Amino acid sequence: MLRRCVEAQSKLRFPPVFCRMTALGLLEVELPRLMRCSGSDGDMRPERVVAGQNAHHALAGIHDVQWSGLIQTQVVADAVCCTTAECTWVMMAPVLSMLELVVLGDSMMRRDAALKRTSIAGFEQYLDQLRERCKRTKVKGFRACCKALKLIRENTDSSMESRVRVTLDQYGLGVPNVNHPVVHPITGRMLYLDMAYPELKIAVEYDGRFHADQWEADVERRRILDELGWDVIQVTAADMRTEGDRHALAMRVAQHIGIRLGRKVRVRAPLAVEQLADGRRAPEAAWKRWL
Repeated sequence: MLRRCVEAQSKLRFPPVFCRMTALGLLEVELPRLMRCSGSDGDMRPERVVAGQNAHHALAGIHDVQWSGLIQTQVVADAVCCTTAECTWVMMAPVLSMLELVVLGDSMMRRDAALKRTSIAGFEQYLDQLRERCKRTKVKGFRACCKALKLIRENTDSSMESRVRVTLDQYGLGVPNVNHPVVHPITGRMLYLDMAYPELKIAVEYDGRFHADQWEADVERRRILDELGWDVIQVTAADMRTEGDRHALAMRVAQHIGIRLGRKVRVRAPLAVEQLADGRRAPEAAWKRWL
């Protein structure tokens, strides 16, 4: 991506500010699933942001994206300029579903410091600045991001973990903690669970690896968690393919919760992610009343 952007920049009189999918590539952020964008349908031209119609000049090999928001930038590899993670997140909102907007926000705040591009505080600060701009002009993506802010979480490791977390919330099972730390009381070894309901010592682990060299480490990890009394629910891509699969996953998690509580736990008809973001749900999962 960097090479393509440097090449595209060399053809322009003024250095561009690359945005949206191009910015995600430059920032090395995991790409979301698009609804629509210039980067879809085979159009892989670098995208640059322009503030208005007057700044737009059609150029072969460059796709202009007009946007009225606060254009916040950063330099990558001392070579090209792109929108920051926070700015890119808002610019991507019009071409993403609410779920994928949440997933993208998570992807920008990875637990791995080498992949972490911002924080919830960073998003909040940028949206506060953008709020002032919205008093004068409409900014596409602002409202959606304000809603998605309620659902994003820092320190995740993969986009599929984010999708699993939101699915469990949709079915009324509450939001599990992400990357929950567990310390072995004897060895002091620290383990991080993908998702956890710590009150019940239930872990939800997404396994998308299946590498032979990982198998032995996973067996040892599972043994330690078993010894510490954790109930580990393994989730794979097959559990997330269809709505029926996701419902079955929610039922399985509810069954594990019910066993811990000693009573039946029901799942509800799933809410749309937009409904979760709007706050149209109970403040906590119904089963927590029985703790």
